[in-house]
Amino acid sequence: MRFVWLLMVALPLAACGGTAATETSSELPRQARDELSDLQLSVLEEIQQAVEENFIYAGFGGVNWESEVALVRHRIEAGMTQDQFASAIEEMLAALPDGTASFMTRAERVEAEFQSGTLYEGIGAFVSLRAEPQPRILLLSVIAGSPAEEAGLRAHDAVYKVDGFPVTEEEGLSVIERVRGPAGTEVLLEVASPSEDPREVMVRRDRVTASDTLKGDLLPQGILYVLVPVVVDNTLVERVAGLLQVSEQQEQPALGLVLDLRIAGSSSSWPLTEMLTLLGNGPMGHFATREGQQPLVIPGADISNSQTIPLAILVGPDTSGAPEVFAGAMQATGRAPLVGLLTGGNVLSFHQQTLSDGSLLTFADSSYITSNGRDLGITGLTPDLLIQADWDEVTPEFDPVLLGAIDLLLRG
Repeated sequence: MRFVWLLMVALPLAACGGTAATETSSELPRQARDELSDLQLSVLEEIQQAVEENFIYAGFGGVNWESEVALVRHRIEAGMTQDQFASAIEEMLAALPDGTASFMTRAERVEAEFQSGTLYEGIGAFVSLRAEPQPRILLLSVIAGSPAEEAGLRAHDAVYKVDGFPVTEEEGLSVIERVRGPAGTEVLLEVASPSEDPREVMVRRDRVTASDTLKGDLLPQGILYVLVPVVVDNTLVERVAGLLQVSEQQEQPALGLVLDLRIAGSSSSWPLTEMLTLLGNGPMGHFATREGQQPLVIPGADISNSQTIPLAILVGPDTSGAPEVFAGAMQATGRAPLVGLLTGGNVLSFHQQTLSDGSLLTFADSSYITSNGRDLGITGLTPDLLIQADWDEVTPEFDPVLLGAIDLLLRG
């Protein structure tokens, strides 16, 4: 399964009109059935044209795309409800390479629009999912002052049961819905901290503001350590540069920099180009689309030894999007070794198109190719130093992944 980070919060639902779920196509008057079929065929044609013209892989990842479209067209002509149509479109897009295309009905799109923002109801933790060796929810970061923090939950904890029922691989992302809930309600979690026995924790949900904080410290070994949070804004570069400036002014400047991207997920505000400019220089690979290549060439800027300070980057399954591209660029150019676990290759850029019935089509239209020719959308990242320790197997006090990176830097 793909690893993603989510915010454990309750989000409002929106009611939208449309064909009732229990209504069948045959129960509609003939004219209404024809109009519904015409609309469905029109939407199908919009999807077919958009995918055929702009989907990132010209060969559709080996899928017989024409056959998939023809099958849905045949089902529409035989008569389908809107719910059946949505399921058919989802199945058609699911035939494309994993994670490259998706579909939302109008109701789902409107609901998603209501979900945007930073104020939510829930326990207040950024999380990810793991299926192996046992299904669980990982707490990547806990929001300061949140119900989760007040209940004693911390980053690196893992949730194995929700209200007495185990987390299962079959649930997928829907397990998050069992944790979310409105303010004032409670949820019972079975939680295990690294190297500790499971315990039960009751959390009373509340209204929380989604936020996270960059953490930077000069470690006793003389290495500057920066943990990049799940959510960042355009101040990330300024703050990293500020830490380097403070280090440079010390009697003993930092011997190296460890940039921890293990919980860094992508967002529209992640300053990819600016971070590359701070720590890298020159050709950094390219973005590939059906139309060609867009080179990524960086004019490096040295701020407080940022271009020459020895650098190591920590990565893992939750390193995705722009942070994963950044790490790949640094590794491919020889600027920094990567330490940790394999990443998922979640670097594709996506195009969104609102269709004539108000639904939303999303599909990949570009990928990132490193300067040594590696398509991260296909391969993901392989660390130079692979250390089998996941986020819920380390603590701030004992972190084998961090120690491995420090050892690399001290050994030059």
